[in-house]
Order: sequence, then structure tokens, then C-alpha cells
Amino acid sequence: MPKMIHSKYGYEPPEYVKADAEIEKWLKGRKKLQAIVYTKPGCMKCRQTVRQLSKAMHTKDVTATADDINALKAGGVQSMPAVYIFEGSKPIDYWSDLRVDKIKQYTEG
Repeated sequence: MPKMIHSKYGYEPPEYVKADAEIEKWLKGRKKLQAIVYTKPGCMKCRQTVRQLSKAMHTKDVTATADDINALKAGGVQSMPAVYIFEGSKPIDYWSDLRVDKIKQYTEG
């Protein structure tokens, strides 16, 4: 008989306790802030935005292809970087260009 571990649900096999911990970790991670930043090669404003946002949240730096840039322009982006902020999978904020005020909102808040 496997050794039982006392958890908040009573005595359970170790694999149940491990599975519960993994599920709780996953659920907490779904609510975390994350950013997708579309950048252009050699763009100082892009690098600075990614560097600063990375201090506060998981930040994915995506080098924009020509198709990405055309799509972003069609969506109203006039200057790079284009930043999308998500809480879990829900989009909560968007901006383009170097916006120190927006970055501070997330890094100092």
C-alpha cells in the first residue's frame, strides 16, 4: 500500500497531492499579466519597452514580419513597438510607440 500524505482534503496518495499542486499553480498562472511586444530589428524604443516590461511580467518579444507590419498598420499602428497586455488570456491594454507612462503603470503599480 502506498504511503498516504495528509493534505487539505484528508489523506491522499502522493500523486494526488502532486496533481492538486500542479493544478493550483496552473490556475494562479492564468491570472498573471503578460505582454506581447511586436518589434522591428534595430529599434531602440522596442528594446527599451521589452526590457522595462520584462521586469514586471512575462514578455514575449516578436520581431514583426512585413505581413505583421502591414496588419498592424491596418489596425492603426503608426509607430513601433506595438504592445498588447493580457491578464491570463484576456486582452486588457494596448498601445504603440514608446509610452513611458504606460510602462510605468505596469512596472511601478
